[in-house]
Amino acid sequence: MGQYITLIFADEKIEIDNKIPHFYEDGYLIIPYNDETRSAAESLQKICKEGMTLDELFNFYIDTKFILNADKKINILGEYEGLNTDLDDLEEIDLVEFLKLLNLSDFKVLSYDDLAGDYILNFENFIYKNLDPQSNRPRIRMDKPYLYQYEGCLIHCLKDIETRRNNSNNNVL
Repeated sequence: MGQYITLIFADEKIEIDNKIPHFYEDGYLIIPYNDETRSAAESLQKICKEGMTLDELFNFYIDTKFILNADKKINILGEYEGLNTDLDDLEEIDLVEFLKLLNLSDFKVLSYDDLAGDYILNFENFIYKNLDPQSNRPRIRMDKPYLYQYEGCLIHCLKDIETRRNNSNNNVL
């Protein structure tokens, strides 16, 4: 069985809401994304163009995914009212919506698959940069068991958040 995971990498100095599963490792803030079909990053990579902003990508994705017939403008969701802001539904939202919710200006998305290959999305200042995937690949070793599955990352996230919480409580005393 192949191992796969979709991870979002940003600078370790960024702090985000603890309701969003994340942990810090090897100089990165790492946020796992639940991608059971292994197609979220691949789908976005197909439509990303050099210089496209995250907002443009989001709007293009919503227009093409949720409008059945562009000529007739048949909208299958009715009027799309924007982002899902309920943090409890993070596992149910599309990757592009999740990226908009995170509101990170500089980040990389790595969809790692040891059988089918990897997909990398790179954003700098909210703009897609189509760089050489090998030179732009996050420098993290994928040799830890929790890095291969979303559930393993969630367990690791909870442990990491609890450790940080305990450390901050000990520093207050």
